[in-house]
Amino acid sequence: MKLQLWLDESGDFQDTLNNKRNPSLVGGILIKENKIDHETARNLLGKSYVHFLEEQSEYTLHILEEIEAREGQFVIFQNTERLMVVDGDTTYLNVLAEGIIQLLLKLSATYGNFELSICIALRKNVGKGHGVIGEEQYVQRLKERVIVGLARKALTRKSNWKYHIQFDDARTNCQLMLADAVCNTYLTRTSSKFSPRQKEMISRLYHKEYIFSFYENSSEKEIQRWLAEGNFSEALFEILTNRYVENRASYLELTLNRLKELDDHSIKVQLQKISTKIDTLIKIDRNYHFTKPILLEIQEDLLPKLAENHILAPEFTLDVILYLYTLYTHEGSVYGNKQDQLFLEHINDVEDIMTKMKYLNMYKIRRGVHQKNMLNILPSIHDLTQAINLYEEMIGMMEILEDVQSNAISKYEILGKAYGTRGQGHTMLISSDHSNLPLAIKDFDHALQHFGTDRDRERQYIYKSLAYCEGNQFEEALYQLFLSSNISHNKMSLEEFLETLKAQDTSKVIFKYYCYIKIMATAEKEKSQILADQMYKAMNSTGITCEWIEKKYSYHHPLQYIYWFMGTYLHKRGKKNLAKRYIDQAIKILEDLPMTQLTLKVMQLGILAEKALITKPEKTKVQLINLYEKIMREQNGAMASYLQILHGKTAETLTNEDLQLLVKLTKCIN
Repeated sequence: MKLQLWLDESGDFQDTLNNKRNPSLVGGILIKENKIDHETARNLLGKSYVHFLEEQSEYTLHILEEIEAREGQFVIFQNTERLMVVDGDTTYLNVLAEGIIQLLLKLSATYGNFELSICIALRKNVGKGHGVIGEEQYVQRLKERVIVGLARKALTRKSNWKYHIQFDDARTNCQLMLADAVCNTYLTRTSSKFSPRQKEMISRLYHKEYIFSFYENSSEKEIQRWLAEGNFSEALFEILTNRYVENRASYLELTLNRLKELDDHSIKVQLQKISTKIDTLIKIDRNYHFTKPILLEIQEDLLPKLAENHILAPEFTLDVILYLYTLYTHEGSVYGNKQDQLFLEHINDVEDIMTKMKYLNMYKIRRGVHQKNMLNILPSIHDLTQAINLYEEMIGMMEILEDVQSNAISKYEILGKAYGTRGQGHTMLISSDHSNLPLAIKDFDHALQHFGTDRDRERQYIYKSLAYCEGNQFEEALYQLFLSSNISHNKMSLEEFLETLKAQDTSKVIFKYYCYIKIMATAEKEKSQILADQMYKAMNSTGITCEWIEKKYSYHHPLQYIYWFMGTYLHKRGKKNLAKRYIDQAIKILEDLPMTQLTLKVMQLGILAEKALITKPEKTKVQLINLYEKIMREQNGAMASYLQILHGKTAETLTNEDLQLLVKLTKCIN
């Protein structure tokens, strides 16, 4: 279901104490996509510009009836508390954010899966007396408030829904002019502008389920209220996640002073609530642009302040360290080394042995991922094996207790993660030693036994597919890729499978596209041209290209792989110029990333190596060696061993055999 939401404002969001007027509000139209396009909106209005504050009631109600006839729903977000706030902009943003959250939840309950395109009217900063407020500022602040609002409610979603936010000028956008009709009519519905009969009509047009009333408040007043109630976790979370709070440092000091008055148990409960909200933030903010700065501030500023105030928080400290460690491992960042050291410094602050064991095993898994990212494969497998053995022993101990004996298989999600990560390590070794293939598959099968959610199980099938691809078993790789979508390979064509991917949110299936293209490129390279060409033909017939995927995906990984493997395939098919263009795009995606993201920078080495093999190599070899030297200055030893083929080499001494081996070493990185 594709929906559109056009929103405008009525009122200045400042005259909040005037009870003679209806409260300022945001409102507009929720409608199915393409029911009213821009041209239709202009035709409905009958003129190029309308401001409904100046229009007659008959004309206004005629427009509303025309919208209703096209199945448009009138949506209202209103602030009913009317408390004095810092400024109108803050109130406006908070009303928008809370209203959007409530509407998203309603649409999720109504439709399950949906896509909502939100267009919001830019507003004038009436309090400061200058022009239209910048779109970039509003988009950023609004997205932050929506993300934090969802995290505060601990709301992640099982349904496949997404939303996009953009701003436009209501003086030129006719759809936003229609939204103005909805806003202004509701704001003035009790005024003398409308007759009794017209007021009845307005009451009929506005359905209660789409009128969202709530108590919007300034952040400062919310913090004061939470502190008065003893809800220190909410106050602290607001301070940490809202950089626009005035007197932020003073509120933080006040909150910590109140927090340290509690006993150890109550402090632990309060901080656990913040950990839960951070966990939700990470699940919502998948690119971590918003979450990572918050975690850094907690680690570098809040944790020392807790210690200074003698607030004991060992579990919260380890939570923050491991959350940030997780973010760094997702980025392939060398900063994981710092988190490793911090964890070891703080783990002995935990006194309870079972709690300590829980955190140590979480650390072992995270360290295993980091070791793999830093290309220290065998130590990674060793760390993960230790964690797996301990978890298996714990399950064995549970199963000998009569009270919990059952025929059901014991599921342990964190053990599933350990098996899956170790399987990825074995996968990276397959190209040099095929005996690692059955080890990888066995690990992924064990992981599948312990995962219950569709998303986690889907990921293991993708890992199995990539492992079989590394082992040059391409039909089996495709079979596992189909299973990741719960589809049997022999019951659906390649074209039909790709159509199922196109129908989904690209961010949810991006690794399936990557897996598909890697199988296609590797099959072509290993002389399975018939299968590879069938796969390429299916992409062409469904209109899926690398450029199409990139337009629908906002992050860099695994786009670099998608372009790289497509370049590999095209080069093998003799399309050298197109192959070079795609490989150049893969390099471009990675070249602006910071050197701290070492895993991705090593991938860039491999892409440069392949470019040197298919084009004039001199300049590319120089770039490759320069990047290698930068990586060596950042890494901590393991990468030097993994990339020993480049040790002591110059652009002049690099051979084609060196380049081919470098491509092989980097294409297997997962």
